[in-house]
Amino acid sequence: MANVEPFFWWTEEQKAFADRVAQFVEDNVEEAEKYFWKQKFPHNIVKKVAKEGFFGPGVPKKYGGLELGATGSCIAAEQLGRLYAVGHVFTVSMLAGLEQILRFGTEEQMQEWLPSVADGSEWGAVCITEPFAGSDTANIMTTAVKDGDEWILNGKKRMITGAGVADRYFVYAKTSEDPDVFKQRGHISSFVVKKGMPGFTVEKINPLIGFDNVPNGYLDLDNVRVPDFNRVGEVGKGWAVMMAGLNFERLIGSAVMIGGAKDILKILFHYTQRRVQFGRPINRNTNIQFDIADVIRMYKVAKLFTYHTAKLLDDGQEPIVDASIAKMMNTEYMRDIALKAIQICGGDGLTKFLPLERVLRESKIGEIVAGTTEVQKLIIYRFCAMLPEWNVPLKLRWDDEVNAPLVSYRDSKFKDMEINEENLLKVIAHDYKINPGTYMTMDDVRDDIGGSRVKIKQTVESLEQQGLIVTHRDRAGKIGLVKATYTGLARAFPKEYYRWFPSWYEDSDKF
Repeated sequence: MANVEPFFWWTEEQKAFADRVAQFVEDNVEEAEKYFWKQKFPHNIVKKVAKEGFFGPGVPKKYGGLELGATGSCIAAEQLGRLYAVGHVFTVSMLAGLEQILRFGTEEQMQEWLPSVADGSEWGAVCITEPFAGSDTANIMTTAVKDGDEWILNGKKRMITGAGVADRYFVYAKTSEDPDVFKQRGHISSFVVKKGMPGFTVEKINPLIGFDNVPNGYLDLDNVRVPDFNRVGEVGKGWAVMMAGLNFERLIGSAVMIGGAKDILKILFHYTQRRVQFGRPINRNTNIQFDIADVIRMYKVAKLFTYHTAKLLDDGQEPIVDASIAKMMNTEYMRDIALKAIQICGGDGLTKFLPLERVLRESKIGEIVAGTTEVQKLIIYRFCAMLPEWNVPLKLRWDDEVNAPLVSYRDSKFKDMEINEENLLKVIAHDYKINPGTYMTMDDVRDDIGGSRVKIKQTVESLEQQGLIVTHRDRAGKIGLVKATYTGLARAFPKEYYRWFPSWYEDSDKF
């Protein structure tokens, strides 16, 4: 019986589910490998997955699911990822509207679609990317025009995993041409489009760096009539629908990437114990041990952070930053794990007889799909930059006793002085003594001296006109940053005020 090491916060249902899926994987790994070598889509195994109910962890029980949350979905993705193509089919099927329908669908829509998600009788695919839009998702050109109780969709979607084999396609289309609406991201609506609808066809299948037996391709929508019932969310709310599913999407994508890491570790332990070079097994070499230790570290950290993020989702939080970190970190880790494993196994690692090169190719796909690594970095930075916890000014105050700046939360020595040109210039010049390479924000200035913002602004503008300070303004012309000019420094304090030398510096060397 396969056993999965659980995290302490997993429920008993989640633990039992993990063991079931792991055992299923071990029972079907040989068949999955055969499909890989034959380059055939594993219809039979995916049907087995459906029969076992493994498509249902994210679906509530009232709609036929297992109701195991994001954690259960990650468990399934991680384990099924060891079956190569099967893990990708599971992942895209979960991403093809599950979270969006749960959040934005009507009760009738949930009753219509969620049972087929849970029992795996319909496989899904998500359709965002187009020839005109990749990371720039707002620039989609596929249109949807209302005609009575139907919508007529025209356009193309590309890079669609599961193209052709999926039954249910979650399509985002433009429903407004108004530039002002575009600026508010109110120009997109979302639809469920079914395989077999007239005018909906597969245009091309892409040969990718990976996905050797997983179809990825282009879809063409030529006057496809879709019932208004199939619109998920309000008209023009497709952007919100799309964004709502991204945390879940990135998380499940992260989980499937770590599925094969533990299997790689098994290969490495097996191989290095049996590969003899220079008269001894290579696992005796310290550098090999260090490399395998790195693989263990990356696997453990990736798995822990993935399930930490899943727990946040299950607790009702919106872990935007965490989901992006998990997605970025896991794909990069899997790339590095594969590279290390190939290097350890040398020439054998280059062959297709070990599944190491396959993981390397898959990891590169993972760095691009569901939001590139660069997009994840933008999300991580921009959301954290908005959080108050990351925007607490570092206060350095000059301490005469030690003759150096100290981290301090006491008030500035200029606090509550009269706001006039002389005093304000001293505040800004004194900052040069502590922070010579940076500007002060207007809030920094007010924090040091206090008083009226209007008075500070007027005084700063006057100092700027005299050439005693320079300012940096935003696009609207508002003063954001200020710094004393060399003339301003000389006006504020004598030169000796700014001079500083360590105790060991010889007086004879000063000039």
